[in-house]
Amino acid sequence: MMKKNGNSCVSRVLCSDPAERYRLRIYLRQLCLTVLCALVVSAAIPYDAQAKSRHGRHVSSRQHLRTKSSYQSEPQNAVDVFRQASKSVVAIYNYGDNGNLQSLGSGIVLPSGDVATNYHVIEKAGRITVIYQGKEYPAKPRYIDRFRDLCSLDTPGLQALHVRLGNTRTLSVGAKVYAIGSPKGLELTFSDGLVSRLREVEKGFYIQTTAPISLGSSGGGLFDENGRLIGLPTYFLNQGQQLNFALPVEWIIDLPNRHAAQTKTNELATEWVNKVNAEVEQQDWISLLDICQRWSTAQPQNCSSWRYLGYAYIQNGELSKAIPAYQEAVRINPANAHYWSDLGAAYGRAGQQTKKIEAYQQAVSLDPDLENSWINLGIAYNENGNSEKSLNAYQQALRISPDNAGSWTQLGIIYGRIGRQDKQIESFQKAVRINSDYSNAWLNLGSAYQKTGQFAKAIEAFKQALRINPENSDGWLKLGFSYRDMCQFTKALDSYKQAVRINPQNSNAWVCLGVAHGTALNEAEELAAYQEALRINPENNIALFNLGHDYLEHGHQSKSLEVYSRLKVAEPELARIFFTDFNHLFYPNIPH
Repeated sequence: MMKKNGNSCVSRVLCSDPAERYRLRIYLRQLCLTVLCALVVSAAIPYDAQAKSRHGRHVSSRQHLRTKSSYQSEPQNAVDVFRQASKSVVAIYNYGDNGNLQSLGSGIVLPSGDVATNYHVIEKAGRITVIYQGKEYPAKPRYIDRFRDLCSLDTPGLQALHVRLGNTRTLSVGAKVYAIGSPKGLELTFSDGLVSRLREVEKGFYIQTTAPISLGSSGGGLFDENGRLIGLPTYFLNQGQQLNFALPVEWIIDLPNRHAAQTKTNELATEWVNKVNAEVEQQDWISLLDICQRWSTAQPQNCSSWRYLGYAYIQNGELSKAIPAYQEAVRINPANAHYWSDLGAAYGRAGQQTKKIEAYQQAVSLDPDLENSWINLGIAYNENGNSEKSLNAYQQALRISPDNAGSWTQLGIIYGRIGRQDKQIESFQKAVRINSDYSNAWLNLGSAYQKTGQFAKAIEAFKQALRINPENSDGWLKLGFSYRDMCQFTKALDSYKQAVRINPQNSNAWVCLGVAHGTALNEAEELAAYQEALRINPENNIALFNLGHDYLEHGHQSKSLEVYSRLKVAEPELARIFFTDFNHLFYPNIPH
């Protein structure tokens, strides 16, 4: 007879007939394996914080995933980039009050017709001249932002090709970039390199590049592979080492909104930022902390100094000091969404879940297009068990970046938790269409197919995941489940073998391998697999139950009773089933 307990079949029909006992043994193993499969498959693959998109970009706690905008053309070669972009580059001469040349630099002709350059290029100028194609044009400052080391120049009469503006959010580490400047005020120089680091700042990303930048090229242009301006290069030396940075193009666009008289304190801030970035590049966290402590002491009203100090404390493992530093940053500038986002991350590290959510809520209320804060808010809501709010947060993140495969994957996981299997599968499908090399998305898609009985599709999805990462033990385990559900037992056995080869400490994988060996009548291997599962995890009750049944089938009464005693304490329901089976096997003629 078959008896129901909840939603799972838990009773047995036992007799002394060998053929019937064999069929029963297969039934028992498959039943326990089904329970184990449900436990494993229901555990969704979590969102990977460094999941890559098709273009190799990722999301981290410090950095947004950035996707290419729809208007991007195909990459040009270096000759085309120089031919186009160089027509927007000018030389800038800074003359003192005495008429002597004080300094020179480079500049970029903006769509407005103004020339953008670094503020330090024109600092203390008595007269400014712009040189373009051998002609001189008098210039004067229009907008100045001393803190960001930027300015724009009004240059009447200048007729030059206006630069095309890019977006630092289209960049990723490793992207090709080109630097153009006029270091000697005459001929242009052209160099190429890669983006070596991106540091998130207000409105964009501060760029570090391997493209060589010559002294005198400050204020020139850093261009992407399509000839669009993405930043203004700045030459910087740190302990004799040349580091090449570029201010984000978004700061140039923001100049009119930032134009105001700056104090001497703010003039020094860029120098502090450069020092900070140099130590971050070297990953010298102790020196970074020292610099940030001195910076916040020297400029206690500079909110950025406190933000960087919080980051330095995080890198040195001093979380209790990081939170007050971030709190000071938001006290000074409570309208900065990025500071609230940093504070939320610090609260999260400290396990202060409520404050973490409040900080991220504040961040997205200040800047509804702050993708990373929506993602982190979604994670926080999910951890609190609020699936509906988590779902909304990920939908907001996807509104901003619809090509974020990681967000689609996480959205699918949340849909699964609220029972929307159709939306779950649809979300995972979108993730793998965006990034066909995203292993976790394929794993989740396979699990979703498996839970809805689409075993053939599940097999194909798991195969895709293993194509990308063939050493994923969990992928092989799930592939084995799907082969088992398709009654392809030999392939299931081979898959479980791969799973335990890759991760020999996975107790559940050994249970699955034991069941597969039992199906193949490999009795010695079956017994050894259950014993190994229990050696790894003595509390694996499914392994204990299966081992006990193996003892029952081979007439080991004392060992069977020992298993029963353990199950009675650890898993009473399994113990009840086991005891019934024990009586049927050893006392078949006694009514039960």
